[in-house]
Parts: sequence; structure tokens; C-alpha cells
Amino acid sequence: MATLSQRHMVGTVIAAVAVVFIAAKCGDVHAFQIRPGDWDESADRTPLSTLNGAIVELKHVSSRCDHGVSDGLIALVGSGMEFPGESVVEIEPPCVDGWAVQLDVDVEGRSIVYDFCNVAAAGTFPQAEFEGFVVTDTFHLAAPIRSVTIDWDKSTMNMSDAAISFDEHTVRVNLAGLEYDETCRVKLDLVLETDPETSQ
Repeated sequence: MATLSQRHMVGTVIAAVAVVFIAAKCGDVHAFQIRPGDWDESADRTPLSTLNGAIVELKHVSSRCDHGVSDGLIALVGSGMEFPGESVVEIEPPCVDGWAVQLDVDVEGRSIVYDFCNVAAAGTFPQAEFEGFVVTDTFHLAAPIRSVTIDWDKSTMNMSDAAISFDEHTVRVNLAGLEYDETCRVKLDLVLETDPETSQ
């Protein structure tokens, strides 16, 4: 249950994101009103069954330096591109010798897509224990994540399943040492706790 300070913080973030959406004339600003009772202390909030309607944050994380975590970009998950490449490339790298790449990150109902189609040139991510991106359901609006898998039918990047890790509300993609060009794409499929059990 949200405390008064949590509700104030969420309201502030929603207002800030709403202003960005209105200024950019993209996204559905009315989506901010789809769950008007969520922050009433007496409300028993049911988690969203997908990431649609959740507020997510994208950060660049690196194990190569002490600080290791960039400032984040925040977006409301909807029908548009949450983190277009022109925004992602502007994230200040956490390390002084960091890299920036014009990578599109699209968060969908039960998937996250990393698309390199707009990169200016081919390259290689730095070697590190972890060098990549982290997407977080900041206010835990969606049901907890139960599993994350790479959709190999729609992914072209030369990476292993071990590059993906997650917890209940966060998905991490480790790109350390990987080569990329404009043909690379990674699609991650998420299973949430509200999804029906599937036979293995």
C-alpha cells in the first residue's frame, strides 16, 4: 500500500511525464487517468496484467566504474516508442570513458525490444562484468515478473541467454563485449505472475 510520500512522488512523476508527452504531442495522455484510485490509501490495487500503463525507467549500468549507474529516462508504457534512440544516446554514460549508442528501446505489454536500426555506425560494447541497460517497473504497477526469455525468432544479436537477468520488477540486458550494427535486434518476452501457467 502506498504511503503519503510515495503517492506524492508518483503524482509528481506522472505529472512530469504527462508534460513531456503533451509537449511531444505523442502517446495517449489520457492513459494517466486509467487507474485514478490507485494512490488512495484505502484502495486495494490489483496489479496490471501487462506492462501497459506502468511507469518504467531505463538506465545505463556499467561495472567498469565506481558510480556505475546513469541517470534514468522515465516513460509511461503505451502504444508508442518509450525510449527512442535520440533520447537514449543522450543518456550521460556512468563512466568517464563510457559509450553512447542510438538504440531504440520499446517496452510493450509483455516484451522489451532493443533495436539498433538507427545506430550511426557499427561498434563493440566495452568488456566488463556488466555493461548494458536496465528497465524497471518503477512503482511496481504491473504484476511481478516470473520469467524473461529471448525470442530467437525475432532477435538477431549474437548473445547468450546468460546475458539476461531479472527480478520481480527489473530486467537487465548485459551487452558487454558484443558487436552491433544496424541489423541487430533483441526481443525479450516476459511472463508475469498474472499470466496463466504454461506447461513446460
